Amino acid sequence: MHGVDETLRLETKNAVVNTARDLAHRRTPFIEGIRLLAALRFSDSRLENDPDFMLFVAIASETDHHPSPEVRKHCSQAWLEKCDSEALALHEEHVRLVRLACGRLIERFS
Repeated sequence: MHGVDETLRLETKNAVVNTARDLAHRRTPFIEGIRLLAALRFSDSRLENDPDFMLFVAIASETDHHPSPEVRKHCSQAWLEKCDSEALALHEEHVRLVRLACGRLIERFS
């Protein structure tokens, strides 16, 4: 059983590093990257209340109403434009702090 736990922790560490890098370098859409990092903290119980993940949790909570990529095809153009505008504003507001937080995660989990 110990091997499974270690394998899961390694997979979580790799996912955190890869997602943080992609988000910091704008290789993944802002909201998707934020949401993924917020969710990854549940992959390891030691990370659930980790302060380095809380920025992503806070921003993700501001985007609960934004459709996922799978749901977007069912949304009106006007709604998508509104959500995209909000996402851009959130990105501009938080980009500096997000890059710093991503850097901390990359350093910690690499």
